[in-house]
Amino acid sequence: MSMHPRYIHSLLLCIFLLAAFRGLTQEICTNGVDDDGDGLVDLYDPDCQCHFIVTDNLLQNGSFELHDHCPVNYTYISDSKIATYWQYGSLMNEAEFYHNLNCSFDSLLTMLHMPPALPLPDGTGFISILNSAFITPIPENDMPKGYVGQCLQAPLSAGENYTLSFYAGRFRSWDNFIGNIFPFTVAVFGNADCNAVPFGDLSALGNGCPLNYPGWVLLGKKVITGANEWIQNKISFTPSSQINVIDVGVDCSVLPQIPDLADSTTFLDYHIYYMDDLHLLPTKDFPFQYIHAQAGSGCNGNGLPILESPVFPNATYQWYKDSVAINGATGTTYPLLDIADESYYNVLISTPGKCIITEAFLASSALPKINIPADTLLCDNNDLVLAPALEGITYSINGVTANDVTITRQGSYSITATDNFGCQRTFNVNVVEQKCTDCDLYIPSAFTPNGDGLNDIFKAKSYCFFSEFDLQILNRWGEKVFESHNNNAGWDGTYLGSNMLSGVYVYFISYSTASHITKTTKGTVALIR
Repeated sequence: MSMHPRYIHSLLLCIFLLAAFRGLTQEICTNGVDDDGDGLVDLYDPDCQCHFIVTDNLLQNGSFELHDHCPVNYTYISDSKIATYWQYGSLMNEAEFYHNLNCSFDSLLTMLHMPPALPLPDGTGFISILNSAFITPIPENDMPKGYVGQCLQAPLSAGENYTLSFYAGRFRSWDNFIGNIFPFTVAVFGNADCNAVPFGDLSALGNGCPLNYPGWVLLGKKVITGANEWIQNKISFTPSSQINVIDVGVDCSVLPQIPDLADSTTFLDYHIYYMDDLHLLPTKDFPFQYIHAQAGSGCNGNGLPILESPVFPNATYQWYKDSVAINGATGTTYPLLDIADESYYNVLISTPGKCIITEAFLASSALPKINIPADTLLCDNNDLVLAPALEGITYSINGVTANDVTITRQGSYSITATDNFGCQRTFNVNVVEQKCTDCDLYIPSAFTPNGDGLNDIFKAKSYCFFSEFDLQILNRWGEKVFESHNNNAGWDGTYLGSNMLSGVYVYFISYSTASHITKTTKGTVALIR
């Protein structure tokens, strides 16, 4: 049944009026309630963000105010290097990436089809990032995707933590007339070779993401939620090798199909977002504030940790657990009630004319889960992982700091695990090296299950690790009376709860060593009562 156009018009009007009514309600950021009805509560809502100011920058022209000329027709040949120090990150026929509201041609089209919220985060220049989608999917490496690239003033060093801060916004939230807030992804890629930008083939429809080309690595990415407003966010990362050039844009995923209007232009517009005011610096140079745990709390049975907020004059405080406000938690400290599960804590610090949101503090219960044996074996030519990397945990191995506990040679080790509260557990471990490729078994020829504690159990003995193990015991008629897949478990001389008679029994053993060499053995054992 089709609807009369008048009813369609009325339905759309109701949707827009509902959205307008929802927009009249302001999000209250301290009550754990979705006040404005956008599906986002407290710190999840962009309305509750606090802006930080960064002055220094490893990037040149990070706010895109400097430009060679005004956009003319958005082609790669004429506009690929229009923003000073920047260039279009991939080879494509179109280069619609730079915008400046002082340029009449560009401003007319931008403000008509996809106007950003004003004022801009900084000045009059900004960029757009394209992430194409197709009703009929094509391979990711053929998709048109937009990036901006810059060869850095100084290289990023391996092992140092950096942060890229930015403002981003998507300004078409009504493409399919349902008013949903669709998230978008900002990613940063790196390469050691400045000539790697631009990547791809100019004659291709699209080249996908940088990872389709040599030398590129994904440094980090962030999913942004919000519509019709500029959102400040950041991506922190630690390069594993030196980086001389970056590309900023979408990630390497394929967008899902989304119901849309018949007008294909609006379908493409949906996948464009804007960016402005980019800053790249070592993370230590950003004005971030951090929560700390009171020294000594939460350790040695003294109770759960007490968290401390940074303190500012004439400030008010609100604590959050996993970005939702904690009722009544409005002091400079917050005593944790439990750490049964991993949770992140923030503090919203409000001062006259300014607000600050601390970096997330992880409260983790990982420390009690660590269990390192006092004595263990190391197979030759293999590494032994005694404790994995865990978020919020650092290790010290004989005084050397490490992210996990990996042993490469035999010896005595003092291992201390420290959590983000400063609580510690110490393990003393003796590691003996074993030639696992020649891992043979010692199998007794008899046993006496009489309960005297001497030779009561029949089992194979070895000082090796086994990836697989199977022991079977058969009586003289070939009936299986015992089986075990645990090399530490053995036969106590019973079957179905009854004592077996004295006599000779046959055993079959198959096992695989830690180096995955499979061996089998069989023989007889005398049960003596």
